[in-house]
Amino acid sequence: MNENRKKTLYSWLAAMAVFLLAVLLTVLVFVNPGFNRYANAVNPYFILKPEQVQEEAVPDYAGVQRTYTFTLPEADSATTTGARLTVYLRHTLARFTIEDSTYTDEPFEEGTDYIGKTPGNYWVSIPVRPIYAGKTVRVTLVPVYESVRNEEPVFMIITRDMHLNMIELPKDRVVLILSLLAVTAGFFLCLMVLGMPLGARDKQRIFCLGAVTVTAGIWKLSALPSILLVLDYANVQKGLWFTGASCYILMLVLSLQLFTSMREEDPSGNRTGMVCFYMAVGIASIILILQLTRVAELHDMLIWFGIGMAGLHLISLLGQKPSRSELLWLLPFFLTLGADLAVYLITGTMRRAPFFLIWIVLNLFFRGFGFVRSAILKERLLRKQEQEIRDTRVQAMINQIRPHFIYNTLTSVYVLCRENPELAMQVIQDFTTYLQHNFSAISATDPISFTDELSHTKAYVAVESLRYGDKLSVEYELDHTAFRLPPLTLQPLVENAIKHCLGKGIGPEHIVIRTWTKNGNAMISVEDDGPGFDPKDTDSEIHVGLKNVEERLELMCGGSLEIRSSIGKGTLVTISIPQNRKEKPISGSVQDSPEIG
Repeated sequence: MNENRKKTLYSWLAAMAVFLLAVLLTVLVFVNPGFNRYANAVNPYFILKPEQVQEEAVPDYAGVQRTYTFTLPEADSATTTGARLTVYLRHTLARFTIEDSTYTDEPFEEGTDYIGKTPGNYWVSIPVRPIYAGKTVRVTLVPVYESVRNEEPVFMIITRDMHLNMIELPKDRVVLILSLLAVTAGFFLCLMVLGMPLGARDKQRIFCLGAVTVTAGIWKLSALPSILLVLDYANVQKGLWFTGASCYILMLVLSLQLFTSMREEDPSGNRTGMVCFYMAVGIASIILILQLTRVAELHDMLIWFGIGMAGLHLISLLGQKPSRSELLWLLPFFLTLGADLAVYLITGTMRRAPFFLIWIVLNLFFRGFGFVRSAILKERLLRKQEQEIRDTRVQAMINQIRPHFIYNTLTSVYVLCRENPELAMQVIQDFTTYLQHNFSAISATDPISFTDELSHTKAYVAVESLRYGDKLSVEYELDHTAFRLPPLTLQPLVENAIKHCLGKGIGPEHIVIRTWTKNGNAMISVEDDGPGFDPKDTDSEIHVGLKNVEERLELMCGGSLEIRSSIGKGTLVTISIPQNRKEKPISGSVQDSPEIG
């Protein structure tokens, strides 16, 4: 099994494990929300009604401060072991005072730190000990924004586990299931596509869809009271709101990138869409920087950012004629997203806003895996076309073999049969060796050893020596022979040197063949003292043959070929072949077998 297949298999297995875990969690939450361990008749809880509410104006924030006063119930009623006084707050600062103990979440108190002036959405959960029974509790709340100024919190005395399992999880069940499904299925899609042999554009499109789904799920999870209650320790839940808000921003940016990449033509040609995407990235970066430096508040900018992103999506859509698939993506995206945001602004929670997640999960399964199927089919078609092109190129190289050399050799043998039968027998033997290597090369699919290629070359030189006699001399300086190369690599270079020197009546000619190693590469050089040629003359027959060898070197073993020549000073051809690279066979039933020239 090759490396790519292993990576694909491992990615599929990991993605499938994540997906199955998501399905398991979804089923468990649906069948038994919160893994409830309590009966309804056990551990009753109290909703505390304030005995007194004082309101006064305060500078900054929303301009109002309310102080609620309670008397805790007696020990035999609610202040049992594990009971807590809990309240859900949305962008509201809080201070709890029980007798002489004070619990605060105000940013100007020592030991508290927020990214901005708001703690986001969170629970305050204070332990109620039996010694507090009958004591007075004062709770001071300061809304940070006008949007939460008129919200009235609900104060309860209840055990934390009962609060989570009996009250919050059942209310959040629908959105919680959809969010978990979105996060895990989106992550499954991203992980799966990374290990698949797809094109860059297809990977980008599918990855963006998975990433949009993941960020949408995290954004929804971050606003669920049940999730915040699970994280009710070490102030971790307060940072979750900023994480969710950041995912909301990232989701809109990624959706614009996905929207741009969904076009049938090259997305780089959609300049309007690309400009809109870069603008979105820039605006999102500025917003996050302003929040981190506490110059502006993320809460104040989210709605405006959403409106701006809707505008950029529309501009990108109108930049070119929109297709039906683009309209089907964009219209439900903003309709369902807008509906969820409206519900959140009215109710202060995402638990009643499942519309966007329902649409995006359905979109992921139908469109996302449709993208994968389409990309796989397209990739298979491209590989088939590449194979056909490669086989055609190989066949074209084979067709470059010219019969002149065979005819000339047979004619020479015919003459020698009368004049020098022993020499004729030797020439026939050398010629047989030459033909054997040639026909073996035609059917070969892998690189061969250098010694086999050298034997082929020597057989060819021996046959040519019959024709040119003392005019041809070949010298071998072989310091390295333990490597492999494509068949018909060295022999065509020697043939090229002989043909374009002695074949044109120029001579005598001396050829030197050298091999050595350099930086882990096997090196071959063929140097002659022939007439040379102009390397800039790319239309010459010499270049056609050398290009043939160069293409096969690169195709089969990642090698390279360098030519140095000048008119009247000979030619030097140098080949470099990596030694640690796995050989790359050419598929098909035929192999290159050109004659240089």
